[in-house]
Parts: sequence; structure tokens; C-alpha cells
Amino acid sequence: MTEATLVGVYRSRNAQRVRRIVEPALARGWTVAWWALEDTPPELEPVTVGSGEGARLELLNRTLEHARGAGGWIVASDDDVAFVRGDVVRLVALAGRAGLDLAQPARADAGVDHGITSYRRLSRVRRTSFVEIGPVLAVGPRWRDRVLPFPAARGMGWGLELEWLELFREGCELGIVDAVRVRHEGARGEEYDDAGEIERVHAELESLGYRSWSDVQVTLGTWRPWQRSPTWARGEAGR
Repeated sequence: MTEATLVGVYRSRNAQRVRRIVEPALARGWTVAWWALEDTPPELEPVTVGSGEGARLELLNRTLEHARGAGGWIVASDDDVAFVRGDVVRLVALAGRAGLDLAQPARADAGVDHGITSYRRLSRVRRTSFVEIGPVLAVGPRWRDRVLPFPAARGMGWGLELEWLELFREGCELGIVDAVRVRHEGARGEEYDDAGEIERVHAELESLGYRSWSDVQVTLGTWRPWQRSPTWARGEAGR
């Protein structure tokens, strides 16, 4: 059985969504630790390790403190996400089989910020140069000490993907699991003003010599449903 930990930050109005996210993890015996921004609903009390307002990355780090010593994968999830195919357990299983170190489920919603994250037909897993900070992120054991704790100075996480691009260049394997899909049901920036964040990240992109996000988003290989293992694991060129 794969050892893993599931963490997240939630508002009480999303309690039922969070319950659906955590149920498969609890059934597999994962460590589950979530932070409540407001009151703790009774159904989430067993998995809630603290409460109070704060920035996303800071609060995720607090939940990770309660999972200190746990091995295996770390999955960080938003509270306003719905799995339309698969679940967190399936995500980790496929990411592990594909040899990934940072992975995310494919996006099934229309309002994605990065086109590379949208679901692709005839794909089980894609090896990529890019993984986004949310709404669901899986961190494998080989690189977790380089990824975690999250850099709290980035607040909600904007631009953290640029730091992971450097890890990718050092050998960290990134990918998107198309066989597991999520829909982000909350409106982007509904809890905060993201205009300043967007401006800051685009300035950071330009300072690194990139014109846009698309310059750093490349699909390097595709594990097809009819293939027993990923082409990159067999040393072949993926297509």
C-alpha cells in the first residue's frame, strides 16, 4: 500500500466537497490533515488540525507539521475542487507508476489558466516541464525535501511553478495525469485580489527571459492507455 498524506485548507461552506476529497484517502489509511479558515464542521473535525485565517502556503505548511515523520507522497488540495474521474489515491498510484516527482490531475473545467493542464484524450499520463500549484498537487518522496515546506513568502502560491522549472532542469520529473480529472468549482481570486499577483508573476517571467507561460510549458511524452508502461520509462521517445 502506498504511504501518503493529504493536506488542505478549507472554508466551512465547502465541507461536503472536502469530505468527498478525503474519503478515498481515509479508506486507504492515509494521514489526512486539513486547516479550517473558519468554524470546524462536525464532519471534518477528525481531520482538522487547526483553524484561523492566513495565506494558503503558510497554512499548508502548518498542516504539514502535523504530518511530520510520515513518509511517501504528499498531496495538497484546494477545498473547491471536484474529482470528475478518479481520486487522490488514483492520482498518486499513476504518478508513481509513471516515475513522476511532481504531478497534478488534468483539468476538466473550461476556465483553466494554463492550457497544458487541460485533459487530453488518448492519454493516461503526460510527462511535462510544468505543473501548477493547484487545485491539486502531488509531491513524490524523492524530491519532497526540495519542494517542502512551501515558500510562505509566495502567499497563495503564484509563480511557484517557476521555481519548480528549475527543479525540473535538475532532474525532477513533472507530469499531468489525464486519467484523473478535476473541476475547479470556485472562482479564481474570489477570496483575494489577484490583479497584483498576476502582474508580479508576469514581471518575474520577463525577468527570466520568457514572453509568456507557454514558453515554459512543454509536453515531453505521453503514456497512452494501450501501453503497459510510459515510453520514457522504457527509454523511448514519447509522442
